[in-house]
Amino acid sequence: MVHPPATQAANNTIQLQSVMVIVKKNYCWKAKLIMDELESKKKAEESWKDDDFLTFGADGSESEEEESEKEKETSSKPVPSDTSSQKGKKRPRHEENQRNPFTSVSELPPWMDESHRVKFHRNVPKLVLLHDEIVSFAQLMAPQPDELEMRQNLVNKVKELIKEVFTGRECDVHVFGSQATGLLLPTSDIDFVVSLPDAIEDEKKEDTKDEKKTKSKEQKKIKEQKEMEEWESVKESISPLAQIGEALKSHPDWRNELTYLEVVENTRVPIVKFTHSNGLSVDICLNQTLGVQAAELMKRFLDAMAPLKPLTFVLKYFMAARGLNEPYSGGCGSFMLQMMIVSYLQHRERYAFNFGKANTMNLGSMLLGFFELYGVDFNYYTTGISVRSDGFYFPKAAKGKRQHFCYENRPFSLAIENPFEITADVGKASFRMQVIAKSFEIAMRVLLSHTAEPAVPTESILASIIPPTEEMIQRAEMLKVLQRQTKSRKRAHSESSESSMDTSSNDSEGLF
Repeated sequence: MVHPPATQAANNTIQLQSVMVIVKKNYCWKAKLIMDELESKKKAEESWKDDDFLTFGADGSESEEEESEKEKETSSKPVPSDTSSQKGKKRPRHEENQRNPFTSVSELPPWMDESHRVKFHRNVPKLVLLHDEIVSFAQLMAPQPDELEMRQNLVNKVKELIKEVFTGRECDVHVFGSQATGLLLPTSDIDFVVSLPDAIEDEKKEDTKDEKKTKSKEQKKIKEQKEMEEWESVKESISPLAQIGEALKSHPDWRNELTYLEVVENTRVPIVKFTHSNGLSVDICLNQTLGVQAAELMKRFLDAMAPLKPLTFVLKYFMAARGLNEPYSGGCGSFMLQMMIVSYLQHRERYAFNFGKANTMNLGSMLLGFFELYGVDFNYYTTGISVRSDGFYFPKAAKGKRQHFCYENRPFSLAIENPFEITADVGKASFRMQVIAKSFEIAMRVLLSHTAEPAVPTESILASIIPPTEEMIQRAEMLKVLQRQTKSRKRAHSESSESSMDTSSNDSEGLF
Protein backbone atom coordinates (compact mmCIF):
# COMPACT_ATOMS: atom_id res chain seq x y z
CA MET A 1 0.00 0.00 0.00
CA VAL A 2 1.39 3.29 -1.06
CA HIS A 3 1.05 6.17 1.44
CA PRO A 4 0.27 9.64 0.25
CA PRO A 5 3.10 12.16 0.40
CA ALA A 6 1.63 14.00 3.43
CA THR A 7 1.38 10.80 5.48
CA GLN A 8 4.93 9.76 4.52
CA ALA A 9 6.28 13.16 5.58
CA ALA A 10 4.51 12.89 8.92
CA ASN A 11 5.99 9.43 9.51
CA ASN A 12 9.46 10.71 8.70
CA THR A 13 8.97 13.56 11.18
CA ILE A 14 7.90 11.15 13.93
CA GLN A 15 10.91 8.88 13.28
CA LEU A 16 13.25 11.88 13.33
CA GLN A 17 11.78 13.11 16.63
CA SER A 18 12.18 9.67 18.23
CA VAL A 19 15.81 9.54 17.07
CA MET A 20 16.41 13.01 18.53
CA VAL A 21 14.90 11.96 21.85
CA ILE A 22 17.19 8.92 21.97
CA VAL A 23 20.24 11.05 21.09
CA LYS A 24 19.24 13.66 23.66
CA LYS A 25 18.90 11.03 26.38
CA ASN A 26 22.32 9.57 25.54
CA TYR A 27 23.86 13.05 25.48
CA CYS A 28 22.32 13.99 28.85
CA TRP A 29 23.58 10.74 30.35
CA LYS A 30 27.13 11.39 29.12
CA ALA A 31 26.95 15.04 30.17
CA LYS A 32 25.85 13.96 33.64
CA LEU A 33 28.84 11.63 33.90
CA ILE A 34 31.18 14.43 32.88
CA MET A 35 29.58 16.85 35.36
CA ASP A 36 29.84 14.28 38.17
CA GLU A 37 33.51 13.78 37.33
CA LEU A 38 34.19 17.51 37.41
CA GLU A 39 32.28 17.90 40.67
CA SER A 40 34.33 15.16 42.36
CA LYS A 41 37.56 16.77 41.18
CA LYS A 42 36.42 20.15 42.50
CA LYS A 43 35.57 18.63 45.88
CA ALA A 44 38.97 16.94 46.03
CA GLU A 45 40.74 20.19 45.20
CA GLU A 46 38.75 22.17 47.79
CA SER A 47 39.05 19.56 50.54
CA TRP A 48 42.00 21.47 52.04
CA LYS A 49 39.56 24.12 53.27
CA ASP A 50 38.18 21.67 55.82
CA ASP A 51 41.61 20.70 57.14
CA ASP A 52 42.70 21.59 60.65
CA PHE A 53 45.59 24.01 60.15
CA LEU A 54 46.26 24.19 63.89
CA THR A 55 47.87 20.72 63.79
CA PHE A 56 50.61 21.79 61.29
CA GLY A 57 49.86 19.06 58.75
CA ALA A 58 48.36 16.34 60.94
CA ASP A 59 45.15 16.01 58.95
CA GLY A 60 43.88 12.94 60.79
CA SER A 61 42.30 11.56 57.61
CA GLU A 62 43.93 8.15 58.00
CA SER A 63 42.90 5.66 60.63
CA GLU A 64 45.30 4.07 63.09
CA GLU A 65 45.14 0.74 61.24
CA GLU A 66 46.18 2.36 57.95
CA GLU A 67 49.05 4.18 59.69
CA SER A 68 50.27 0.96 61.31
CA GLU A 69 50.13 -0.81 57.94
CA LYS A 70 52.17 2.00 56.37
CA GLU A 71 54.71 1.77 59.18
CA LYS A 72 55.06 -1.97 58.59
CA GLU A 73 55.53 -1.42 54.87
CA THR A 74 58.17 1.24 55.42
CA SER A 75 59.95 -0.86 58.06
CA SER A 76 60.06 -3.87 55.72
CA LYS A 77 61.76 -1.82 52.99
CA PRO A 78 65.61 -1.80 53.04
CA VAL A 79 67.12 1.46 54.31
CA PRO A 80 69.94 2.81 52.08
CA SER A 81 73.24 3.15 53.90
CA ASP A 82 74.55 6.12 51.92
CA THR A 83 72.15 9.07 51.89
CA SER A 84 74.50 11.23 49.84
CA SER A 85 73.85 9.09 46.77
CA GLN A 86 70.17 10.08 46.71
CA LYS A 87 70.72 13.41 44.95
CA GLY A 88 68.31 12.60 42.14
CA LYS A 89 65.53 11.64 44.53
CA LYS A 90 62.45 13.85 44.58
CA ARG A 91 61.75 16.13 47.51
CA PRO A 92 59.19 14.89 50.05
CA ARG A 93 55.67 16.16 49.82
CA HIS A 94 54.66 19.36 51.55
CA GLU A 95 52.55 17.46 54.10
CA GLU A 96 55.53 15.40 55.23
CA ASN A 97 57.56 18.49 56.08
CA GLN A 98 54.82 20.15 58.13
CA ARG A 99 54.95 17.93 61.21
CA ASN A 100 56.52 19.72 64.15
CA PRO A 101 57.26 17.67 67.27
CA PHE A 102 56.85 20.71 69.56
CA THR A 103 53.28 21.46 68.51
CA SER A 104 51.80 18.28 69.97
CA VAL A 105 49.73 18.41 73.14
CA SER A 106 52.22 16.32 75.12
CA GLU A 107 55.59 18.02 74.47
CA LEU A 108 56.91 21.38 75.60
CA PRO A 109 58.76 23.97 73.48
CA PRO A 110 62.23 25.15 74.57
CA TRP A 111 60.97 28.22 76.46
CA MET A 112 58.74 26.15 78.78
CA ASP A 113 59.48 23.81 81.69
CA GLU A 114 57.45 21.46 83.87
CA SER A 115 56.12 24.33 86.00
CA HIS A 116 54.02 25.47 83.02
CA ARG A 117 52.51 21.97 82.75
CA VAL A 118 51.56 22.05 86.44
CA LYS A 119 49.83 25.40 85.92
CA PHE A 120 47.94 23.96 82.95
CA HIS A 121 46.58 21.05 84.98
CA ARG A 122 45.61 23.40 87.83
CA ASN A 123 43.17 25.17 85.48
CA VAL A 124 45.05 28.48 85.44
CA PRO A 125 43.32 30.93 83.03
CA LYS A 126 44.55 30.53 79.49
CA LEU A 127 45.53 34.19 79.06
CA VAL A 128 47.68 33.93 82.21
CA LEU A 129 49.38 30.86 80.72
CA LEU A 130 50.02 32.79 77.49
CA HIS A 131 51.40 35.71 79.54
CA ASP A 132 53.84 33.37 81.32
CA GLU A 133 54.91 31.87 77.99
CA ILE A 134 55.66 35.31 76.52
CA VAL A 135 57.75 36.22 79.57
CA SER A 136 59.68 32.92 79.33
CA PHE A 137 60.16 33.36 75.58
CA ALA A 138 61.57 36.88 76.05
CA GLN A 139 63.95 35.61 78.75
CA LEU A 140 65.10 32.78 76.49
CA MET A 141 65.80 34.96 73.45
CA ALA A 142 67.27 37.95 75.31
CA PRO A 143 71.07 38.16 74.90
CA GLN A 144 73.12 36.77 77.77
CA PRO A 145 75.97 38.69 79.50
CA ASP A 146 78.62 36.81 77.50
CA GLU A 147 76.89 37.70 74.23
CA LEU A 148 76.54 41.35 75.24
CA GLU A 149 80.22 41.47 76.16
CA MET A 150 81.20 40.01 72.78
CA ARG A 151 79.02 42.59 71.02
CA GLN A 152 80.49 45.47 73.06
CA ASN A 153 84.05 44.34 72.25
CA LEU A 154 83.21 44.38 68.54
CA VAL A 155 81.61 47.84 68.88
CA ASN A 156 84.75 49.23 70.55
CA LYS A 157 86.95 47.64 67.89
CA VAL A 158 84.93 49.12 65.01
CA LYS A 159 84.98 52.56 66.61
CA GLU A 160 88.79 52.41 66.99
CA LEU A 161 89.19 51.45 63.32
CA ILE A 162 86.96 54.28 62.06
CA LYS A 163 88.74 56.84 64.27
CA GLU A 164 92.04 55.59 62.85
CA VAL A 165 90.79 55.86 59.24
CA PHE A 166 89.70 59.48 59.70
CA THR A 167 92.60 60.67 61.82
CA GLY A 168 92.86 64.46 61.75
CA ARG A 169 89.20 64.91 60.76
CA GLU A 170 86.26 65.65 63.01
CA CYS A 171 84.54 62.30 63.29
CA ASP A 172 81.85 60.85 65.58
CA VAL A 173 80.76 57.20 65.60
CA HIS A 174 77.41 56.21 67.09
CA VAL A 175 75.54 52.93 67.47
CA PHE A 176 71.83 52.91 66.62
CA GLY A 177 69.10 50.37 65.99
CA SER A 178 68.44 47.34 68.19
CA GLN A 179 71.98 47.39 69.59
CA ALA A 180 71.37 50.84 71.06
CA THR A 181 67.79 50.24 72.25
CA GLY A 182 68.36 46.80 73.77
CA LEU A 183 65.62 45.23 71.60
CA LEU A 184 68.15 42.96 69.98
CA LEU A 185 67.91 39.28 69.20
CA PRO A 186 70.97 36.98 69.29
CA THR A 187 71.32 37.29 65.50
CA SER A 188 70.60 41.03 65.21
CA ASP A 189 72.98 43.24 63.21
CA ILE A 190 75.03 46.03 64.77
CA ASP A 191 74.34 49.36 63.07
CA PHE A 192 76.84 52.24 63.07
CA VAL A 193 76.56 55.79 61.79
CA VAL A 194 79.68 57.84 61.06
CA SER A 195 79.21 61.60 61.32
CA LEU A 196 81.67 63.59 59.20
CA PRO A 197 80.77 67.32 59.24
CA ASP A 198 83.23 68.16 56.46
CA ALA A 199 81.61 65.55 54.20
CA ILE A 200 78.21 67.18 54.81
CA GLU A 201 79.62 70.61 53.88
CA ASP A 202 81.12 69.20 50.66
CA GLU A 203 77.72 67.74 49.73
CA LYS A 204 76.03 71.08 50.35
CA LYS A 205 78.56 72.89 48.17
CA GLU A 206 78.02 70.41 45.35
CA ASP A 207 74.26 70.84 45.65
CA THR A 208 74.50 74.65 45.39
CA LYS A 209 76.75 74.35 42.35
CA ASP A 210 74.32 71.98 40.66
CA GLU A 211 71.43 74.35 41.27
CA LYS A 212 73.06 77.03 39.12
CA LYS A 213 71.97 76.45 35.54
CA THR A 214 74.43 76.72 32.67
CA LYS A 215 73.65 79.14 29.86
CA SER A 216 73.81 76.67 27.02
CA LYS A 217 73.16 72.95 26.58
CA GLU A 218 76.66 72.38 25.17
CA GLN A 219 78.33 73.80 28.28
CA LYS A 220 76.07 71.65 30.44
CA LYS A 221 77.00 68.46 28.53
CA ILE A 222 80.72 69.29 28.71
CA LYS A 223 80.42 69.93 32.44
CA GLU A 224 78.59 66.63 33.02
CA GLN A 225 81.20 64.68 31.04
CA LYS A 226 84.03 66.23 33.05
CA GLU A 227 82.26 65.49 36.33
CA MET A 228 81.68 61.86 35.31
CA GLU A 229 85.32 61.40 34.32
CA GLU A 230 86.53 62.94 37.56
CA TRP A 231 84.11 60.83 39.60
CA GLU A 232 85.08 57.57 37.89
CA SER A 233 88.78 58.28 38.45
CA VAL A 234 88.74 59.35 42.08
CA LYS A 235 85.49 58.03 43.62
CA GLU A 236 87.31 55.17 45.36
CA SER A 237 89.70 57.52 47.09
CA ILE A 238 87.28 60.27 48.10
CA SER A 239 84.42 58.12 49.35
CA PRO A 240 84.57 57.76 53.15
CA LEU A 241 82.76 54.41 53.00
CA ALA A 242 85.28 53.14 50.44
CA GLN A 243 88.08 54.19 52.81
CA ILE A 244 86.49 52.16 55.61
CA GLY A 245 86.19 49.17 53.27
CA GLU A 246 89.84 49.40 52.26
CA ALA A 247 90.87 49.67 55.91
CA LEU A 248 88.90 46.53 56.77
CA LYS A 249 90.61 44.63 53.95
CA SER A 250 94.14 45.83 54.64
CA HIS A 251 94.28 46.32 58.42
CA PRO A 252 96.28 43.51 60.11
CA ASP A 253 93.80 43.25 63.00
CA TRP A 254 90.84 42.84 60.66
CA ARG A 255 92.26 41.09 57.63
CA ASN A 256 91.63 37.53 58.85
CA GLU A 257 88.54 38.20 60.95
CA LEU A 258 86.03 38.91 58.18
CA THR A 259 83.93 36.32 56.39
CA TYR A 260 82.06 38.82 54.21
CA LEU A 261 82.65 42.43 53.11
CA GLU A 262 80.76 44.66 50.68
CA VAL A 263 80.67 48.41 50.05
CA VAL A 264 77.24 49.34 48.64
CA GLU A 265 77.26 52.92 47.35
CA ASN A 266 74.66 52.93 44.55
CA THR A 267 71.68 53.02 46.91
CA ARG A 268 69.57 55.63 48.67
CA VAL A 269 71.56 55.05 51.87
CA PRO A 270 75.12 53.86 51.01
CA ILE A 271 76.53 51.40 53.56
CA VAL A 272 79.46 49.13 54.34
CA LYS A 273 78.36 45.61 55.20
CA PHE A 274 80.59 42.96 56.74
CA THR A 275 80.32 39.83 58.85
CA HIS A 276 82.78 39.08 61.63
CA SER A 277 84.20 35.61 62.26
CA ASN A 278 82.16 35.43 65.49
CA GLY A 279 78.97 35.45 63.35
CA LEU A 280 77.88 39.03 64.00
CA SER A 281 76.97 41.25 61.05
CA VAL A 282 77.75 44.97 60.95
CA ASP A 283 76.31 47.81 58.83
CA ILE A 284 78.05 51.20 58.65
CA CYS A 285 76.39 54.27 57.09
CA LEU A 286 77.39 57.91 56.80
CA ASN A 287 75.72 61.02 58.26
CA GLN A 288 72.32 59.39 58.96
CA THR A 289 71.51 61.15 62.22
CA LEU A 290 67.83 60.12 62.27
CA GLY A 291 68.81 56.60 63.28
CA VAL A 292 70.48 57.85 66.46
CA GLN A 293 67.47 60.04 67.30
CA ALA A 294 65.11 57.11 66.73
CA ALA A 295 67.15 54.93 69.11
CA GLU A 296 66.92 57.59 71.82
CA LEU A 297 63.15 57.85 71.30
CA MET A 298 62.74 54.06 71.61
CA LYS A 299 64.71 54.10 74.87
CA ARG A 300 62.22 56.61 76.28
CA PHE A 301 59.30 54.46 75.12
CA LEU A 302 60.90 51.38 76.72
CA ASP A 303 61.23 53.20 80.03
CA ALA A 304 57.58 54.29 79.90
CA MET A 305 56.05 51.05 78.52
CA ALA A 306 57.06 47.83 80.26
CA PRO A 307 55.17 45.52 77.81
CA LEU A 308 57.00 46.97 74.78
CA LYS A 309 60.12 44.80 75.10
CA PRO A 310 58.54 41.32 75.46
CA LEU A 311 55.93 42.07 72.78
CA THR A 312 58.69 43.20 70.41
CA PHE A 313 60.64 39.96 70.95
CA VAL A 314 57.58 37.81 70.23
CA LEU A 315 56.39 39.80 67.21
CA LYS A 316 59.88 39.95 65.70
CA TYR A 317 60.07 36.17 65.72
CA PHE A 318 56.49 35.93 64.50
CA MET A 319 57.35 38.05 61.45
CA ALA A 320 60.67 36.31 60.83
CA ALA A 321 59.03 32.85 60.90
CA ARG A 322 56.80 33.95 57.99
CA GLY A 323 59.46 35.83 56.01
CA LEU A 324 57.70 39.16 56.59
CA ASN A 325 60.48 40.97 58.46
CA GLU A 326 62.49 42.47 55.58
CA PRO A 327 61.42 45.84 54.10
CA TYR A 328 63.20 45.21 50.79
CA SER A 329 60.85 42.24 50.17
CA GLY A 330 57.77 44.21 51.19
CA GLY A 331 57.83 43.10 54.82
CA CYS A 332 57.68 45.00 58.08
CA GLY A 333 61.02 46.31 59.39
CA SER A 334 62.01 46.54 63.05
CA PHE A 335 61.39 50.28 63.42
CA MET A 336 58.01 50.06 61.71
CA LEU A 337 56.98 47.13 63.92
CA GLN A 338 58.04 49.01 67.06
CA MET A 339 56.01 52.07 65.98
CA MET A 340 52.96 49.83 65.49
CA ILE A 341 53.37 48.34 68.99
CA VAL A 342 53.92 51.77 70.57
CA SER A 343 50.80 53.17 68.87
CA TYR A 344 48.71 50.21 70.03
CA LEU A 345 49.90 50.58 73.65
CA GLN A 346 49.26 54.35 73.57
CA HIS A 347 45.66 53.95 72.42
CA ARG A 348 45.08 51.04 74.81
CA GLU A 349 46.17 53.18 77.75
CA ARG A 350 44.02 56.11 76.57
CA TYR A 351 40.96 53.88 76.18
CA ALA A 352 41.38 52.54 79.72
CA PHE A 353 41.76 56.06 81.11
CA ASN A 354 38.82 57.58 79.23
CA PHE A 355 36.39 54.81 80.20
CA GLY A 356 37.69 54.35 83.73
CA LYS A 357 38.78 50.76 83.15
CA ALA A 358 41.79 49.02 84.62
CA ASN A 359 44.58 48.55 82.06
CA THR A 360 45.55 44.99 82.96
CA MET A 361 49.18 44.27 82.19
CA ASN A 362 48.54 40.82 80.72
CA LEU A 363 50.87 40.20 77.79
CA GLY A 364 48.60 37.48 76.39
CA SER A 365 45.66 39.89 76.24
CA MET A 366 47.89 42.58 74.69
CA LEU A 367 49.18 40.21 72.00
CA LEU A 368 45.61 39.25 71.11
CA GLY A 369 44.62 42.91 71.03
CA PHE A 370 47.53 43.79 68.73
CA PHE A 371 46.56 41.04 66.27
CA GLU A 372 42.90 42.08 66.43
CA LEU A 373 43.67 45.76 65.79
CA TYR A 374 46.01 45.33 62.82
CA GLY A 375 44.44 42.12 61.50
CA VAL A 376 40.72 42.98 61.67
CA ASP A 377 39.80 46.46 62.93
CA PHE A 378 42.32 48.89 61.44
CA ASN A 379 41.26 50.74 58.27
CA TYR A 380 44.40 50.80 56.13
CA TYR A 381 42.69 52.69 53.30
CA THR A 382 41.87 55.87 55.21
CA THR A 383 43.88 55.96 58.46
CA GLY A 384 47.47 56.85 59.31
CA ILE A 385 49.44 56.45 62.56
CA SER A 386 51.46 58.97 64.55
CA VAL A 387 53.18 58.34 67.89
CA ARG A 388 53.71 62.03 68.63
CA SER A 389 51.72 63.74 71.43
CA ASP A 390 50.93 60.41 73.15
CA GLY A 391 49.73 58.93 69.87
CA PHE A 392 46.89 59.74 67.47
CA TYR A 393 45.37 58.67 64.15
CA PHE A 394 45.07 60.98 61.14
CA PRO A 395 43.20 60.75 57.81
CA LYS A 396 45.61 59.85 55.02
CA ALA A 397 43.75 62.06 52.53
CA ALA A 398 43.85 65.16 54.74
CA LYS A 399 45.39 68.40 53.48
CA GLY A 400 49.17 68.21 53.72
CA LYS A 401 49.09 64.41 54.17
CA ARG A 402 47.72 63.07 50.90
CA GLN A 403 50.84 63.67 48.82
CA HIS A 404 53.03 61.91 51.39
CA PHE A 405 50.91 58.99 52.61
CA CYS A 406 48.45 58.08 49.81
CA TYR A 407 49.54 55.79 46.96
CA GLU A 408 47.12 55.11 44.10
CA ASN A 409 48.71 51.77 43.24
CA ARG A 410 48.83 50.66 46.92
CA PRO A 411 45.76 51.97 48.79
CA PHE A 412 46.12 49.25 51.47
CA SER A 413 49.55 50.48 52.63
CA LEU A 414 50.06 51.31 56.32
CA ALA A 415 50.90 55.01 56.74
CA ILE A 416 53.13 55.66 59.76
CA GLU A 417 54.44 59.16 60.34
CA ASN A 418 58.15 59.40 61.12
CA PRO A 419 58.30 61.27 64.46
CA PHE A 420 61.42 63.18 63.34
CA GLU A 421 60.32 63.92 59.77
CA ILE A 422 56.52 64.13 59.73
CA THR A 423 56.29 64.08 55.92
CA ALA A 424 58.19 60.77 55.73
CA ASP A 425 56.25 57.50 55.70
CA VAL A 426 57.87 54.72 57.73
CA GLY A 427 55.58 52.11 56.12
CA LYS A 428 56.21 53.16 52.52
CA ALA A 429 58.44 50.19 51.67
CA SER A 430 56.01 47.56 53.05
CA PHE A 431 54.09 46.72 49.87
CA ARG A 432 52.92 43.33 51.27
CA MET A 433 50.77 44.89 53.97
CA GLN A 434 47.71 42.85 52.98
CA VAL A 435 49.64 39.63 53.57
CA ILE A 436 50.90 40.95 56.91
CA ALA A 437 47.38 41.94 58.01
CA LYS A 438 46.05 38.51 57.00
CA SER A 439 48.78 36.78 59.02
CA PHE A 440 47.76 38.90 62.05
CA GLU A 441 44.11 37.91 61.61
CA ILE A 442 44.94 34.19 61.36
CA ALA A 443 47.20 34.42 64.43
CA MET A 444 44.38 36.08 66.38
CA ARG A 445 41.95 33.29 65.48
CA VAL A 446 44.49 30.60 66.35
CA LEU A 447 45.20 32.15 69.75
CA LEU A 448 41.46 32.53 70.40
CA SER A 449 40.94 28.85 69.67
CA HIS A 450 43.35 28.04 72.54
CA THR A 451 42.27 30.75 75.00
CA ALA A 452 38.48 31.08 74.58
CA GLU A 453 36.14 28.39 75.90
CA PRO A 454 35.79 25.70 74.72
CA ALA A 455 39.56 25.84 74.18
CA VAL A 456 41.52 23.52 71.89
CA PRO A 457 43.85 21.59 74.25
CA THR A 458 47.58 22.24 73.89
CA GLU A 459 50.57 22.43 76.19
CA SER A 460 51.94 25.57 74.51
CA ILE A 461 49.66 28.32 73.25
CA LEU A 462 52.53 30.46 71.94
CA ALA A 463 53.97 27.58 69.92
CA SER A 464 50.78 27.56 67.84
CA ILE A 465 51.91 30.80 66.16
CA ILE A 466 55.71 30.68 66.71
CA PRO A 467 57.12 27.27 65.78
CA PRO A 468 60.26 26.40 67.81
CA THR A 469 63.57 26.41 65.95
CA GLU A 470 66.93 24.73 66.39
CA GLU A 471 68.35 28.04 67.61
CA MET A 472 65.82 28.11 70.46
CA ILE A 473 66.67 24.53 71.48
CA GLN A 474 70.39 25.36 71.55
CA ARG A 475 69.76 28.51 73.61
CA ALA A 476 67.64 26.56 76.09
CA GLU A 477 70.48 24.02 76.55
CA MET A 478 72.99 26.87 76.91
CA LEU A 479 70.86 28.54 79.59
CA LYS A 480 70.59 25.27 81.51
CA VAL A 481 74.38 24.93 81.49
CA LEU A 482 74.78 28.54 82.67
CA GLN A 483 72.26 28.00 85.46
CA ARG A 484 74.13 24.91 86.64
CA GLN A 485 77.42 26.81 86.59
CA THR A 486 75.99 29.71 88.59
CA LYS A 487 74.50 27.30 91.12
CA SER A 488 77.83 25.48 91.52
CA ARG A 489 79.63 28.83 91.96
CA LYS A 490 77.15 29.93 94.62
CA ARG A 491 77.48 26.59 96.41
CA ALA A 492 81.27 26.76 96.34
CA HIS A 493 81.17 30.36 97.56
CA SER A 494 78.83 29.48 100.44
CA GLU A 495 80.98 26.47 101.41
CA SER A 496 84.15 28.57 101.37
CA SER A 497 82.48 31.27 103.48
CA GLU A 498 81.27 28.64 105.98
CA SER A 499 84.73 27.09 106.19
CA SER A 500 86.32 30.50 106.75
CA MET A 501 83.79 31.20 109.52
CA ASP A 502 84.62 27.83 111.15
CA THR A 503 88.35 28.51 111.07
CA SER A 504 87.85 31.99 112.52
CA SER A 505 85.68 30.58 115.35
CA ASN A 506 88.30 27.91 116.11
CA ASP A 507 90.99 30.56 116.25
CA SER A 508 88.91 32.64 118.65
CA GLU A 509 88.33 29.59 120.89
CA GLY A 510 92.07 28.92 120.99
CA LEU A 511 92.70 32.45 122.13
CA PHE A 512 90.36 32.03 125.13
